Amino acid sequence: MKPYPGLRTFERGDRHYFFGRERESYALYRLLDRNSFVTVVGNSGSGKSSLVRAGLLPLLEDESENDGGRVWRCATLRPGESPISRLAEALSGLDDEDWDESVEREVRRVRIEFALRRSSLGFAKALEDVPDAGTDPILLVIDQFEEIFRYGGFGEDSVSDALWRDETANFVQLLLEATRGYGDAVRVLITMRSDFIGDCARFQGLPEAVSAAPFLVPALTRAQREAVIVEPLAKVGAEIEPALVERLLNDIGNQHDQLPVLQHCLARLWERAKAEERSDGPRITTEHYRAIGGIAGALTQHADAVLASLDGMDMTVEQIFRALSQRDDEGRAVRRALPFSQLVAETGMPAENVRTVLDRFRAEDCGFIVPAPASVPLLRDDDRVDVVHEALLRGWQRISDEPDGWLAAEESDGRRYRAMLSFLET
Repeated sequence: MKPYPGLRTFERGDRHYFFGRERESYALYRLLDRNSFVTVVGNSGSGKSSLVRAGLLPLLEDESENDGGRVWRCATLRPGESPISRLAEALSGLDDEDWDESVEREVRRVRIEFALRRSSLGFAKALEDVPDAGTDPILLVIDQFEEIFRYGGFGEDSVSDALWRDETANFVQLLLEATRGYGDAVRVLITMRSDFIGDCARFQGLPEAVSAAPFLVPALTRAQREAVIVEPLAKVGAEIEPALVERLLNDIGNQHDQLPVLQHCLARLWERAKAEERSDGPRITTEHYRAIGGIAGALTQHADAVLASLDGMDMTVEQIFRALSQRDDEGRAVRRALPFSQLVAETGMPAENVRTVLDRFRAEDCGFIVPAPASVPLLRDDDRVDVVHEALLRGWQRISDEPDGWLAAEESDGRRYRAMLSFLET
């Protein structure tokens, strides 16, 4: 088991390697105990998803295993490109049996989705197909809730954007309905980036729900960051030089995206140390730190190495990351998720080349692109491709450098294209 997840989120299976957030995990547990709709808010890279998945959910599991405690039934989903379908899938899996591949579960999922789509008040009908609904508390975790804003085309006039607005509006109303009229039977928790708070005003009733029980994820203290570095190694019988711990704490400072950048750096250090054969177990040293490029260079060195392994694919890699990134209103590099078919069209590259590059960047030893092969072995046209975390866009120099990075080049090409259209229209 790897003690550090890299850029990906901590999951429930990583709970024994999740340190530094014990206090926040219990505080979130208490907030959920008193409220039916909880919003976990924080900056990009603040650890919202990890706090919920590896901090809160294990506490609920522990309570469920205690005699006399509540038996929580938890369903976690991301809205993605079809939030109501994702919700139906999550509800259909609320069963102790392993029905992942069963016909019965598929029939149940179809019935639940039909009920959800039939009306914005269809949650009650959908619960009729959930075994023992109302007996044990149900928790719906909507992770990365901002996807309902990121994946849509609000303000556009196309038919697809109109359908998306209807889909997301119904999805929000279903979540709000889920927390009304059921007492303590159903609770909803969403995680959302703080810069999307204002967008909630697009949906009736959502601002009130979001502001009723917010949990703002605080930055880690220096002591908490030290626990993040040191404690996971103790679980696997490994060590790290004390001087390197201090250097890591100083180098990471309070920079944006500090947690994913630190976790990626630690994962690279672990790989270096583990590759060495030592009788007393792996030991991470300053030499390893220099070899991976330090905090500032670890992402660039790793991504450049992956690029170098794709002989002759440099242009395809560039076009893919130019398509999957953009700048927000504050000038920050942000992700731009696209269906595979649209990504191929925008890059102008052969589909087989795009697939080859994506498969390398989403491989287990890299994980810079999602979905992971474990969940989607073969990318289909409608599978949405995304960068695993914006820290990669901001930390990989080929993307972020000014004025020569790929993102700057994409913006420059966009300006020239708009100027050309303007000239042709005159």
